[in-house]
Amino acid sequence: MWLASNLPYAMMFSMAERQATIIYNPMSGRKGKRAEQAAQMVRLLAAHGIKADAQATHAPDDATRLTREALANGANLIISYGGDGTLNEVIQAMVGSDAVLGVWAGGTANVVARDLELPRQPQPLAAVIAAGKTKRIALGVASRSLESVVWRPVSDEQINTSATVPETRKTAKQAEPVNVGRQTPDARHQTRRYFFMFAGIGLDASIARGVNRKLKRRMGEFAFWVSGLRHLLLWQRQRFTVAVDGQRYDSAFTLIGKGKSYGGNLVIAKNARLEDPEFEVFILPRFKTTFAYLFALIKCFFKRPEKTQAVIVKSHRVTLDSDEEVWVELDGEVVGTLPMTFEVLPDALSVIVP
Repeated sequence: MWLASNLPYAMMFSMAERQATIIYNPMSGRKGKRAEQAAQMVRLLAAHGIKADAQATHAPDDATRLTREALANGANLIISYGGDGTLNEVIQAMVGSDAVLGVWAGGTANVVARDLELPRQPQPLAAVIAAGKTKRIALGVASRSLESVVWRPVSDEQINTSATVPETRKTAKQAEPVNVGRQTPDARHQTRRYFFMFAGIGLDASIARGVNRKLKRRMGEFAFWVSGLRHLLLWQRQRFTVAVDGQRYDSAFTLIGKGKSYGGNLVIAKNARLEDPEFEVFILPRFKTTFAYLFALIKCFFKRPEKTQAVIVKSHRVTLDSDEEVWVELDGEVVGTLPMTFEVLPDALSVIVP
């Protein structure tokens, strides 16, 4: 087809064919009437001739289950309404399907919606969805060796304490990768976890792990700044190794970016693009003081990551390892500890764009 071959990142999704399901998180972001807003979107889409329903999540990984059920029932448009964590769960069930993803910002940071430049209010977003313009994007994939980790279940309560999680042990032989998400009995048998925007290792994962969830719902992104400032006094800097294209780097904070946006108005992976089949990898060394990281992040706040002491490289595959307990977050959600391997899955998903 001429259009598909010549415009791979800007295609039209036929309005007549669309059956939508809105997957929404009633607890994401600050307090709001999520059910009423989702019902409003159903009505707005109906006015554009799009049949839709709305399904609420009630537990971790519910968005993945609900998305899988919606696809099995014939939905070919999934709208994720919540934060980046809800969206991360949704994409786990969408990869490999022909369904199109719509992103409706309803969480704290909403970095994906920002990167895609999507409106937040229901009426303009419904119009964008009805217009049917889509873009093909690549996703990141995180995996780890089954033989190098012993998983214990990770609950939200455990994420905010020192109780955790995988115990690592060195082995000479690598096994098939195992899921790096929250470890439920079903999740242990998955082989990988996809991510949309970024994977953060070290500092920012530790900050995310320390965020007070009640404060996050009340104050939004300010809760991350509170956790970050506390880290200036309390953070124990763990060292890990980043292997990229035959080169090895020591680091205490690395960001593996698929898109340019990041929480708190920071720009760290400045030249990362969702459609590109590669990561932009930002690797900060292990400084002597935590205040050095603050100065680096201030430069990122002013959109000058290249002015930090970071090594910035492009690659489609990154492997990280450590002898210490180093935490990892995907799209803002803490998922476990190193070792992990990160790869790009090109041409993975179609998303609605303005």
